[in-house]
Amino acid sequence: MCSPAFLCPPRADDREGRNTARSLMTPVLALALTACGGDTGDDGGAGGMVVEDSAGVRVVEYAGTSTDDASIAFAPEPVYRYGAGPNDHFFSTILNGVLLGDGSAAVFDSGNNEVVLLGPGGSFQSVLASRGEGPGDVGFVSSMFALGGDSLLLEDYANSRFTLFVDGSLARTTRIPGAVNSAFGADGIDADGRFLMSSSGYTRGFPDEWLPGYMVRFDPETEAVDTVATYDRVPFRQPDGVPEHPFPHWGLVAGARGEFLYGRTDIAQLTWRRPDGSVRQIVRWEPEWVYPTDHHWELFANDIRETAHTYNPHAQSDEARAELVESMLGRYEMKRDQALPLFESPIGDDEGRIWLGEYIVMSHSPSYTLFSSDGVSLGRVPVPEGVRVIDVAGGRALGVATDEMGVESVVVYELVDSG
Repeated sequence: MCSPAFLCPPRADDREGRNTARSLMTPVLALALTACGGDTGDDGGAGGMVVEDSAGVRVVEYAGTSTDDASIAFAPEPVYRYGAGPNDHFFSTILNGVLLGDGSAAVFDSGNNEVVLLGPGGSFQSVLASRGEGPGDVGFVSSMFALGGDSLLLEDYANSRFTLFVDGSLARTTRIPGAVNSAFGADGIDADGRFLMSSSGYTRGFPDEWLPGYMVRFDPETEAVDTVATYDRVPFRQPDGVPEHPFPHWGLVAGARGEFLYGRTDIAQLTWRRPDGSVRQIVRWEPEWVYPTDHHWELFANDIRETAHTYNPHAQSDEARAELVESMLGRYEMKRDQALPLFESPIGDDEGRIWLGEYIVMSHSPSYTLFSSDGVSLGRVPVPEGVRVIDVAGGRALGVATDEMGVESVVVYELVDSG
């Protein structure tokens, strides 16, 4: 018997016209279980690392911030680049994507509102799903998950459902209750096929120093929602009309092979939580704080100047655009005594490693600090210039590159031995 039912394609002999009965849970279960292990011994020679056990929680502390290069690196040239060629499919705004086990890649283009599938060598395979409300259509894909070699799971926020494709064909859809869909976003899947989700929205003007977020498990079969933990999600935000800091901090949640990973961008700490919310591991380090300067403000202001027309296309004259830019910049006031965020949203790969992106004002992370599943710092991995990493799996990294004309391309790099 296939369980949970949602992650298994329907059967061919079902009276409702369903298809093949093949379980997709094996790869998910294997990934989740390997994430729950971890060496609790010494630091393996990593300098400045201290490992302790505190009431069953592994605590790893570092005396500083690692600047050494990791033992892996991006290959000098990508395996392929697709999107900038004269006959390539045109991408507008690639939001997210995943590498599948068979070497293919799927990306969601939020500008064109379509999911595009590319072959292992970068060949165009198909527009897997496009804008619509039908069973195989998508509204807005807020997250994507690769299940096994040829199976892709989409979280469709606009249509309030999860959609499963197998071998490029629609296999199943299941609804997400409105209360869940509007409040939470999917971060991962646990060993029992339940979705690990975290808070996805907030309202300004709340009175707390930090607005709490919630980690929940959602069972797609029963539609049960189990709140397993709370966390600091958003620091106090002034009501609309009051200037805010242009470089705010956040509480970030990611999926890490069947577990929750949490970090606050103003605290040098990462926390791994099991699906039931219990803390498995904490990693701390001493950061090198960076405070905003006039240079950072100018980078932010230039971005406003370059993109303001997208917020009001009717501002056509130079005077109207100048007024729009001035109005938008007036919504912000830089706080020089508030350090810049320490990192971007983490990425968990299929080997249980955490890729923690370096924060750079108005740019993509130029490097990632790598942590193993047991909290050992593996060093720093520089990223090819201009590439935004969106997934790491199967010894490859999936990214988005933008040329001087603003045209986006999908790039895939092999991860090689840096030595």
